[in-house]
Amino acid sequence: MLGSKTVTAVIVNYNAGDWLEKSVTSLMGSSIPMSVYVVDNNSTDGSIQKVRQIKELRELKIIENKENRGFAAANNQVLNTVPSDYYVLLNPDCKVQPDTVNKVLGAMEQDKCIGLASCLIRDPDGAIQKTCRRRFPTPWSGFVRILGLHRVSRNYPVFANFDLGEQQTGNGVEFVEAVSGAFMVANGEAIRAVGVLDEEYFMHCEDLDWCMRFWKSGYKVAFVPRVEVVHAKGGSSGSKKWRVNWHLHRGMIRFYSKFYKEKYPLPLMWLVFAGVGLRFVLKSTNLLYVSLTSALANKS
Repeated sequence: MLGSKTVTAVIVNYNAGDWLEKSVTSLMGSSIPMSVYVVDNNSTDGSIQKVRQIKELRELKIIENKENRGFAAANNQVLNTVPSDYYVLLNPDCKVQPDTVNKVLGAMEQDKCIGLASCLIRDPDGAIQKTCRRRFPTPWSGFVRILGLHRVSRNYPVFANFDLGEQQTGNGVEFVEAVSGAFMVANGEAIRAVGVLDEEYFMHCEDLDWCMRFWKSGYKVAFVPRVEVVHAKGGSSGSKKWRVNWHLHRGMIRFYSKFYKEKYPLPLMWLVFAGVGLRFVLKSTNLLYVSLTSALANKS
């Protein structure tokens, strides 16, 4: 179906440990040929050296940065320099099935208006990750999330969550507002029209931003429900929860500023930013509590 079209895969690594090898091996075991690049953001855990030693991966292309450039900038090192008909962006803590990429590309080939696509994403234990398909966050949904009102959304649709992954899927391709950056397949021609990832996001929310820009440029974002990826979620950043929390909330403020500043009154935007700040403080407080509790438990 793809004929002579080229596929380029990118994995951005930062201390992913043994998961990097699993991720790379799964991609290189795909049923269709592709070029695989690993962009390493100055990892210190030996993960990139371990991958270099695997003989079967000798065709793997590795780019080693001398600093942690972040998710968007590291992906863009390949998106900006390697011409390709399609690009696969995969987290280093993810594993694809042999037919995952092929099936997603098949859906994209059937509808040339699809610029970006993903699929069902599961935890290693098989649970569906709720962020694998989403609505765009808005000022209202942000307040719903901060106040926890989304937990009663089954009875009150007005309080519906913007994470849709756990909702029942159909058999055919679905068009959704946004998908997860853990696994994305992008049309190269569409990228040339939309642009690459926004490097002002260090990590988190750059996927939401990209999805928004694809829709605004006239392309569809698709979700292929009968295809799966396993995502360990946090393999690269699990030990850096404080930093992740900061970049997550910083990214959300950039997203709201970039797409809603001209749409909503300034006082409302101030409330939104205050809400994001409050959620950051609450999350940080919880992380501190968990850290102290764990430390006390280890001492006893």
